[in-house]
Amino acid sequence: MLHNLGQNEMNELPPPLSAERKRHTANAGTSRTRPIFLRLVTWCVVMVWRTCVDWRAKRPFLTRATAHLSIIVLTLVAIALSGVGLPSPRAALGEASNGNIAPVFNLAASEPQATPPPVLPPSTNWSIGSEADVVARLPIPHTTIPERVRAQVTAYVVQAGDTIYDIAAQFGLSPDTIVWSNREGINDAPWLIQPGLELFILPVDGVYHTALAGESVASIAGAYEVEPTALYNEWNGLEDGEQPHEGQLLVVPGGEGEQVDWTPPPLYPSPGPAGLSYGICRGTAVSGPGGNGWFTYPTGSSRVSGWYFHDPRNPTHIGLDYACRMGDPLYAADNGVVTIAGWNGGYGILIEVNHGNGFVTRYGHFSELAVGCGQSVYQGSLLGYCGSTGWSSGAHLHFEIRHQGTPQDPQAYLP
Repeated sequence: MLHNLGQNEMNELPPPLSAERKRHTANAGTSRTRPIFLRLVTWCVVMVWRTCVDWRAKRPFLTRATAHLSIIVLTLVAIALSGVGLPSPRAALGEASNGNIAPVFNLAASEPQATPPPVLPPSTNWSIGSEADVVARLPIPHTTIPERVRAQVTAYVVQAGDTIYDIAAQFGLSPDTIVWSNREGINDAPWLIQPGLELFILPVDGVYHTALAGESVASIAGAYEVEPTALYNEWNGLEDGEQPHEGQLLVVPGGEGEQVDWTPPPLYPSPGPAGLSYGICRGTAVSGPGGNGWFTYPTGSSRVSGWYFHDPRNPTHIGLDYACRMGDPLYAADNGVVTIAGWNGGYGILIEVNHGNGFVTRYGHFSELAVGCGQSVYQGSLLGYCGSTGWSSGAHLHFEIRHQGTPQDPQAYLP
């Protein structure tokens, strides 16, 4: 009976474990103990970190590290989304640069073959095919410097062959601005400019105005139809609310003067060999007595009724205004030949005498002429009669002496 009982109990016991099941059981036990070990290590590290590390000191470091990591992640995401691929090193492998041919790597080669470095062709053609893998930046052979406004009014001496148009183009201004800025030198007769004449060159298009006695910023701005604030600029040196003084030269940006006549005047009847003259003696032989080197008063008197040479009240004035009454006779200051006889812009009726020694005299605002183009005259010869033609506010003689084209002070040459 006991034997039978033992036999039954043995039948109810679980069968013996195989070796494979024993290993699996052992591994399962180990896997159950591993999380406990990792948790213990993690807990120890955290406790050490909490006790030894100052979070306030480490916070900036963690912030920077997080920011850098975010930038790297965003860059990788952008590259992945854009579909940009890195070019294959075909040149280093000696392969043809064909976008449709993928590079082939022979990993089974027993010996690596040395590839000579690529040699760039000596061609200056920088055009790249649509399927090329390389992006090249074209070289720029020059640097573009932006134009800047000139800081001040400059002076320019007229050279041989210059015209108002050439000078204006050289300084980036309109031809009208050159004339409006030099009315006393050009006298609204741009065809009469000569080498040696000094011109004022404005930094901007506009007018160069000489302030007269009693003028204000408002009155000058009104005369040129600009805002008064335009005169308070970097070139005039006026403080806000300050008024100009007599003779002060003012740049009026955007201002416009009287319309300029760019063509010589029409035929003007005058006595003498030329009969009719354009003022300037064209096609007339210029020969005659030479000057003796000293001058006499063209009016017979030293009395001045207007501006002096470079008068402080009008610094751009390049002549001397002698007093005379309407119809008074006017005389040649020295021997010479008449080279201009006729109407010439702001000069009105003008006589020019070339003295043959580098000196030229001009006589402006005549009412009537007594000589013609190409005629020889002598010191004291009658030239014509006093008037107020052209750019004049009353009867007077505008008298100039020029040497090699450069205006001179008449008082330095007269008795």
